Amino acid sequence: MKDGSAPEDELTEVGDEANGPEATELEEPLVFEEPLDAAIRERDELKVLVQRVQADFVNYRNRVAVEHEEIRRNSTRRMAVRVLDSVDQFETALGAGRPDGVEDSWFDGFDGIRRSLLQVLSSEGIEPYETAGDLFDPRLHEALLTAESDEVPASTVLMVLRKGYKMNDEVIRVAQVQISTAPSEPSGEEE
Repeated sequence: MKDGSAPEDELTEVGDEANGPEATELEEPLVFEEPLDAAIRERDELKVLVQRVQADFVNYRNRVAVEHEEIRRNSTRRMAVRVLDSVDQFETALGAGRPDGVEDSWFDGFDGIRRSLLQVLSSEGIEPYETAGDLFDPRLHEALLTAESDEVPASTVLMVLRKGYKMNDEVIRVAQVQISTAPSEPSGEEE
């Protein structure tokens, strides 16, 4: 016993103490199933909640991106319509011809400004559309004048009074036009 080992009786006593009344209490099965099931259910509910929140956030982000793009398009559309009024004024002035006493450089300068404005509009996807010779379409045309014609079918665009413009295939300003009507029947009162 001088070698540092414990005597056998002490070992048994320690072993007997381990099998004492405290040991029998531990031998009864521990019931963790109910709290474990509750924790698993709670975890699953939280997992579903997190997935819903993530989906809601993705939807929100997409909705905001769409709204942002719509705001940008609306702003561009409003600006374009105002600029088109200036383009129309330049075209009206240039269409009147060169007045006497006005230098060619002034006239060319105004035409350059008009072309520059049209290039800016074009860079935003805004282009004029052709309508002369087409049938009248209220989505594309506003009929300001009519004229009788037996050369073309009724409701044909005869003349464009103000150009129409589209922004990426969406009409932002309808063309103002003159359309044809069928010739009126001569009345039987000729003498």
